[in-house]
Amino acid sequence: MKKIVALTLTGVIALAGAATFAACTTDSPDLSPQENLYFVPGTYVSNGEKVENEISSGATKLSEEVCASMNTENVYRCALGAGQALPVPTSARVDKDGVPYTFNGWWSIVNATVTYYDKVPTVTTTTFLYADWRADLSQRKDPIIPDAGVVVEPNHYMSVVRAESGETERITLRKAFTNMMNAETLGYLYPVELVAEGFELCPGDVITVYTTGLKDSEEAVISPVLDSSRKRSINLESSGDGSNVTADYLQAADLSSYATRPTVTCIAEEVGYYNIYIKYFSGGSIMAVYMEPRA
Repeated sequence: MKKIVALTLTGVIALAGAATFAACTTDSPDLSPQENLYFVPGTYVSNGEKVENEISSGATKLSEEVCASMNTENVYRCALGAGQALPVPTSARVDKDGVPYTFNGWWSIVNATVTYYDKVPTVTTTTFLYADWRADLSQRKDPIIPDAGVVVEPNHYMSVVRAESGETERITLRKAFTNMMNAETLGYLYPVELVAEGFELCPGDVITVYTTGLKDSEEAVISPVLDSSRKRSINLESSGDGSNVTADYLQAADLSSYATRPTVTCIAEEVGYYNIYIKYFSGGSIMAVYMEPRA
């Protein structure tokens, strides 16, 4: 019998998330070696030296050159047939308290889905199974349903208060590269521009921008931020040839008082769909905004 437990992931890879389960069975093992199946028992560092976990039977260790061509360390090729028991790797690793790490199963990830196996699967394409090692096996490999009330906040977004209803809508901003090399990086390796494309804006709608990374903030904060003199500004930009002027659609709040909320208000006469591009300068105290009608 072969059982597969699959965990569908949303966002970053983790062993906690919304779960789906599937079961497959085989009537009898196929003894033909699954040569497209590879095992990765893992490595760890001990006393400054890298140590490889091992598989003593049921698989053939690949050379360092072959492993390098796969961009994966310490790889073994499966020598077993579908339906046979998977090999059990060994490790001499212990945690800081001297507790040995124990093998907790083989898993793979395909299309953002983590799958645990207890028998050799049938594979037709190159598949890697990774060893799950735990110093504390009370941390089960079975998925845990997260609290439905937990909300993941975006790193960058616009809060739009709709003039007609008074309701607040949140529009996520994606990050993009900008050729303005003096723009803030917002914690990334290159200058960043924040972008929202094709969003609806009505006359009187008020936009407030929240951004992560200004002054090393780990959560999205209202922007632009105050400088050392408790000043900040919003610059409304125009296209290079002057054919599009952001100030035709938006009006920035007067930020001469540090207590004024930094917002921009839609002054267009009609409802429209727009693209908006936002950059930061001078430590995030200057927010440059360019907006254009959606083509």
